[in-house]
Amino acid sequence: MNTQTVGVVGYGRFGQFWADSLSRDYEIWVSDKEDLKQVAIGKGVKYGSLPEVCAKADNIFLCVPISQIDSVVSTIRHYIRPGTIVFDTCSVKLYSTSILQHYLGDLNEVDLIATHPMFGPDSGARGLQGLPIVMWPLSVSSDAYRNWHSYFEQIGLRVVELPPDEHDQLAANSQGVAHYIGRVLHEMGVESTPIDTTGFKILLSVIEQTCNDTWELFHDLQNYNPYTKEMRLRLESALNRVYRRLLPESVSPGELIVGIQGGRGSFNQEACHHYCSSHGITNYRIEFLYTSLSVLTALHRGEIDRGVFALHNSKGGTVMETIDALSQYNCDILDYFSIVISHCIMHHPKMDFQKIDTLISHPQALAQCESSLRNRFPNLRLISGKGELIDQALCAQHIAESKLPATTAVLAPKVCADLYNLKIHATDLQDMGRENLTTFVWAQRRHDL
Repeated sequence: MNTQTVGVVGYGRFGQFWADSLSRDYEIWVSDKEDLKQVAIGKGVKYGSLPEVCAKADNIFLCVPISQIDSVVSTIRHYIRPGTIVFDTCSVKLYSTSILQHYLGDLNEVDLIATHPMFGPDSGARGLQGLPIVMWPLSVSSDAYRNWHSYFEQIGLRVVELPPDEHDQLAANSQGVAHYIGRVLHEMGVESTPIDTTGFKILLSVIEQTCNDTWELFHDLQNYNPYTKEMRLRLESALNRVYRRLLPESVSPGELIVGIQGGRGSFNQEACHHYCSSHGITNYRIEFLYTSLSVLTALHRGEIDRGVFALHNSKGGTVMETIDALSQYNCDILDYFSIVISHCIMHHPKMDFQKIDTLISHPQALAQCESSLRNRFPNLRLISGKGELIDQALCAQHIAESKLPATTAVLAPKVCADLYNLKIHATDLQDMGRENLTTFVWAQRRHDL
């Protein structure tokens, strides 16, 4: 066989490594869409155009990215000559072999062999001895297949014969997992420390082995193998299960810690007291977290036992703040309950209401009082607070503490006037009167089923 010529199509990082590995026994011709002629000359191999390499080579190894194999194979079918053996080296087999058979399967005297060297330039840097290579005959004479099988073993490779479907199932749960974890650790910024353990050094080697490859290779490996998506979902589920098992059953033994969307004096506080009272919960402590996102974050981190946040109002509709937060975190919703909401306008006691020009509140509160505010206070500028100031009670506190302009009033629960020594100017501003119901959620962090 060593009188034959090998063509390597795709002279990137792996293509160069593969050409170097075979150059001891074959005359090598290489081609790439980039101009890598000088690189090839420096390595002592011959460089040519794709048609030229196809015309010269008895054996062609396709070392192109998975996403490019369709366009490359559809092109070489016009140039390869009878008697050529075409190998793909892709990390996925069902997709690449379907491409080979689609474009080349009807060509007379062109043989097809599926291969996957289960290593790269990094893992092969110390030699090929013992490294695995997957092989499978697609349409090839038994002699040609046996010859290459023997050659791979001769150079030290361990040949594993697998059909494409079985390869992809196994690869998703071996190579796919390794590359995915390597990328995740790299994304975390994991680096060597002065106290590295043997196990940690293995993790660092996983990063090195996987992240020196291009993102394109990683992307294609994860997306062209039909089994890797399921692997990633199972991995994510396993990570979440392990994470949740580390969280405490109870944040503070002996009392229930409840995080609420609002501050002191908010409707969320009223809702929490209502729920606990109606369900016989007496020993609880409230954490004022102001936003739905903060509540769900605290649940996820194991910092609170339960969460209370508003979900829907009979006039204002869905509380989008909550929907946005739920899109980022999972939780177990244990119960839904509703209370009547009544809104008041209040302001700093030393400020004449005639000088008030702005009314701040949660966007839901403004929506629930839309008609009343438009008819009774058309000159007020209506604004929603940002960040934690989306909470009406916190806005009331900030007005009392002069952290907001004195010309700003707040639309908030009546109790805030007493809590923060504010002056009430108008009450019961909700458009639906006593029918203004808000539905709240009683939630806990997600538990395993």
